[in-house]
Amino acid sequence: MTNLILAESVIIWYEKNSRKLPWRPSKGDKPNPFHVLLSEFMLQQTVVKTVIPYFNKFILKYPDIKKLAEASLEDIMLEWSGLGYYRRAKNLHETSKIILNRFSGKVPRDYKTLISMPGIGEYTASAILAISFDQNTNVIDGNIERVMCRINGIKKRVDLAKKEIKLISSKYIPDKKNSLYVQGLMDIGATICTPKKTLCSKCPVNIYCKVAFRKTSVLLPLKKGKLVKPIRKGTFFCYVKERKKVLFFKNNDNGLFSNMLVLPSKGFEGKSFSIEELNLKVISKKRVVPIIVYHKFTHFDLEAKTVIYELKDIDIQKPYEFIDFSDLEKKPVPNLFKKIINCIKDDLNINA
Repeated sequence: MTNLILAESVIIWYEKNSRKLPWRPSKGDKPNPFHVLLSEFMLQQTVVKTVIPYFNKFILKYPDIKKLAEASLEDIMLEWSGLGYYRRAKNLHETSKIILNRFSGKVPRDYKTLISMPGIGEYTASAILAISFDQNTNVIDGNIERVMCRINGIKKRVDLAKKEIKLISSKYIPDKKNSLYVQGLMDIGATICTPKKTLCSKCPVNIYCKVAFRKTSVLLPLKKGKLVKPIRKGTFFCYVKERKKVLFFKNNDNGLFSNMLVLPSKGFEGKSFSIEELNLKVISKKRVVPIIVYHKFTHFDLEAKTVIYELKDIDIQKPYEFIDFSDLEKKPVPNLFKKIINCIKDDLNINA
């Protein structure tokens, strides 16, 4: 009975205090399953604050599954540029085509079908079903995991307590309004029961929580010792033409920047790009000592040596292309390479 009362307390709180997020419906309206699907793809490995502007931009261009499925992958990658984890965009595109062709553009309502689609795992499928269709699935994201650990005083290291958290969480699922309950727990974790601070006096379930109002509450869940992010190194080659264009090529593999336009490089991700492959005629090598550009990724930091070459007038065929500095925002180019190009422009004293 306590579990049901806790769930009801979360729902009542959420109805009055929910965060306003662009993928959530107005009060009284039903969720748009496409909006939920899109947001869940974008929120994989990415925080809400970062996702919001991308979601708003994306939904203007692709207001429904049909528009998204019929778009070119290149256009989708352009809209995704800067959000990172580019494989997600390709998976989203492939999933939208499946939904359009097999399900007439309607997001499926069963777990087995959803989890079979590209880019949809256990959590994403459960979240879509709960939030979109109010199904009684067990949804556990980072916020919910933290709230569950604190409510139940789970003192195991979180990576060793996954099964226990999942079992306990399943006992709180309400018979109805699971959509509101799940989103309520997410919001409590995001605004009240945060990783570094607990505002227990504002929490609607503090009377059920084993660590409420205790200074030790922020110690849960216990985590592994924080690993120092490794530093990767790579050399990036900037072949500049007419002091206003730089050579890119389309990365068609499944690496970090799959299906994006990237600069030639050596050593990064264990790959290399040979200048001899294109038989380019170099006027001059701009620098003996490379420019160093630093860039942070989620799981590692990058030290990018950047070497500039100035080229004679030469034509290039796909998958290689010269892109004007001023056109970078119109192309699917990751932020790392935009940062490198800005350094090149500074070095060459180019204001374009």
